[in-house]
Amino acid sequence: MTQQTATTTLSHDLKPRCPRDNHVMRYESRGIESERGGETQTLPSYHCDYQGCSVRYTPEEGYFTVVDMPDLPHFVEEPGTNLLQCPRHGTWLFRCQIEGGNARRFVWQCGIERCGYTRPDVGGM
Repeated sequence: MTQQTATTTLSHDLKPRCPRDNHVMRYESRGIESERGGETQTLPSYHCDYQGCSVRYTPEEGYFTVVDMPDLPHFVEEPGTNLLQCPRHGTWLFRCQIEGGNARRFVWQCGIERCGYTRPDVGGM
């Protein structure tokens, strides 16, 4: 899976929903910053900051929270959220709301730019 995701690009136009509060997450190009070997490294991600929420999303990590920032960030997976992966890229899908006709529904989509892979929502979410 690492080789597949190394050449993929995170789409900037996604509207992932936070698994905790269902609010739309926003893209952060600087995302998560950490120091390694004297250099600052960044990981672009989507972030929910609704009322202090700290959930993030990337296709490679899925939904997660970061602890021990900024010294040595550790990613803690959000319980029960990373359930489906894209068969084309092997990356985690995100939950979003789409509109069709007069109805709105939730689906899971791939976060890789120009992929378009979609799955129906999982019951109970």
